Amino acid sequence: MKLKFSLLLVVVVALASLHIAPTRGQDGPSVPAVLTMPDQIAEGRDVHITVSNKPPADLAEELAVYEAQVAKFQAMYPNVTIEGLELEYDPIAYLALVAGGQLPTLFKTYFTEPEKFIGQNAVADLTAHYEATGLDSVFNPNVLAIASQDGKVYGIPDFAYSLGLAYNIQMLADAGFDAPPATWEELAEMAVALTDHDNGVAGFAFINDGSGATGWHYTNIAYGFGATPEGIIKPEGDGEYSAQFGEGPTVDALNFVHDLRWEYDVLPGATLDWGTITEALASERVAMVIYAGDQFGFMNNQFPDADLSKFGYAAMPAGPNGRVALTGGNLWMVNGSASADEQEAAFYFQAWRQFDPIEYETSTIALSEQGRAIGQPVLPLYVGDYQTARETFEAQYNVLPVENYTAFNDTVKAGEVTLQAEPPAAAQDYYAELGVLVSEILSDENSDPESRLAEVAEEFQAFVLDR
Repeated sequence: MKLKFSLLLVVVVALASLHIAPTRGQDGPSVPAVLTMPDQIAEGRDVHITVSNKPPADLAEELAVYEAQVAKFQAMYPNVTIEGLELEYDPIAYLALVAGGQLPTLFKTYFTEPEKFIGQNAVADLTAHYEATGLDSVFNPNVLAIASQDGKVYGIPDFAYSLGLAYNIQMLADAGFDAPPATWEELAEMAVALTDHDNGVAGFAFINDGSGATGWHYTNIAYGFGATPEGIIKPEGDGEYSAQFGEGPTVDALNFVHDLRWEYDVLPGATLDWGTITEALASERVAMVIYAGDQFGFMNNQFPDADLSKFGYAAMPAGPNGRVALTGGNLWMVNGSASADEQEAAFYFQAWRQFDPIEYETSTIALSEQGRAIGQPVLPLYVGDYQTARETFEAQYNVLPVENYTAFNDTVKAGEVTLQAEPPAAAQDYYAELGVLVSEILSDENSDPESRLAEVAEEFQAFVLDR
C-alpha cells in the first residue's frame, strides 16, 4: 500500500495482548522487553553482513558505543560477523550502489526513499520477521506505513520528527508577545516587530541557501497554505506521477515567501543552511525559525555555550486548513540481494540494538552522561504502554529544557496538528528544484512566483518524473 494520507502520528493503541517483562537491576522506571531474540541466527551457519553508518574515528564516544554493540551481538551469535561501513546515505551515491549490486546488507535511509528502493526490488521484504517477533504491534502503525507497500513491510523506522517553530522566549517577551504565533499571518506581523535591521536581527528565518533543505522548509510553509503530498506530486498509477505544484496552495505559499522578503522585510540577509540557522538562533540574530525538533540536539552538541533555556518550541502556525506540519525521519532497510541468512542477521541486529532493554537503557544513560540531547521534541515511534515506558525512562536523563517544548508536545499529542508526509515520489529532486526557485524569489523582487512555479513544475515533469 502506497503512502497516500496525512500522517497522524499520535495514536493510542492498547498493547493488551503483548507480553512485556520489566528489565532487571533498575532502581527507577525501566523499559519492558518486547522482543524475544532467537536461540540461533541462520541455524548457526556462518554469516557476514555489512552495516552502514559506522561512526568515524573522530567521533570517539559514538564509535565506542557502536563497537561495544557489535561485540556484544557477535558474542551472542558467534556465527555472525558484522562489518561496519562509514557510509552515510546520499541519494545519488546509493543509486550507483544499487546499480552496481553493492548496497550494504543493512543501511540507513530517509522516509522519502522507501518507494524508490522497493520499486527497484532492491530491498528485502521483512514482513515475516515482523510477524515472528510481534514488532508490528509495537510500532506506531502510521510510522510503519512509511516503510510498507502493498501490505508488506520493508524497513525498520528508528526516528520520526515533524517541523515546528523554534523561538527566543525573551525576544518575544521584550516585543510584547507572551506566546509564539498561532497563524502564518500572525507570524508575519510578529516578525515585523521582532526585526531590528540596525542590530542585524531578523524576525523570522528558514533555510535559504538554495539547497534541497530550502525546498524542504518551503514545502512545510506550502502545507500550511493547504498543499498536500499528493497535491505536489500526484500518483497516477502504474508507477507514474504528475507534478501538480505549479498552481494552487503552493503558489500562495511562494507569494507569502516573496512578501516576507520584499513587503515585510523580516528575513535575514545572510545565507543560512542547516547548521548556520542554528548558529543564528543560538546567537540571537534571529527570533523565530522553522526547525526540526532534533536540531536542539545539534545546538546542544555544537554550541555548548548556548543557553538552551532561552528557546521554546511550538507547533507550526495555522493556515487555511489549521495547523499542518511536514514529517520525516529515518529507517533501516535490508539489501534484497542478500541471502536469507544475511537478511535474518541484519534484521535481528537492528531490532536488537533498537529494542533490547539493557542495550537501549545503557545507550540512553551513556548519551546523557556525555551531555548528549535527551528530551528532544520529536514524534513517537511506538504506541501504548511501550511508548509511555520509554518516555518515562528517558525523563530521568533529560538534558534539554523539556518544559520549553510543552507547546509543541501537547499540541501534537492532542491531535491538533495534521502531520503530512513528504511528497510520495522524487522528493529529494523536488526539494532541490524548489530550493533553487525559492532562492531566486528571495534575490529578485521582480520574479513572479506564479509563473516561475508553473515553469518549474513543467520542467520537473519532463526531466524528472517522465524520464
